[in-house]
Amino acid sequence: MDNSTSSRGARLLVFHPRQLEDAQDLIRAVKGNQTVVLNASGADAGEAQRLIDFACGGMEAIDGHTHRIDAETFLFTPARGRVEHWPLAA
Repeated sequence: MDNSTSSRGARLLVFHPRQLEDAQDLIRAVKGNQTVVLNASGADAGEAQRLIDFACGGMEAIDGHTHRIDAETFLFTPARGRVEHWPLAA
C-alpha cells in the first residue's frame, strides 16, 4: 500500500460565494471529484437563492448530488460521492 496516498485525508471544500458567477467554481470543483459545502449566508438573499438554484442545476447536469443542511447551507458531492445519515444516539 502506498502510504503517501493513505495518509492524505479526504478534502472538504467550504465555499462562501458572493455572486452568481462563483457557483461555476463550485460546479467545476465537484466535477473534479471534490465535496463542497456551500454557505450562502453572506450573500444578498436574492443572490443567494440564484446561487443555490444554479449550483443545484449544475449538480443535475454533472450527475452530482445535493444535500440540504439548512436554508443557506448545502453539501454537494460528486456522482460517486456518498453521504450517510448517522442515527442519533438513543
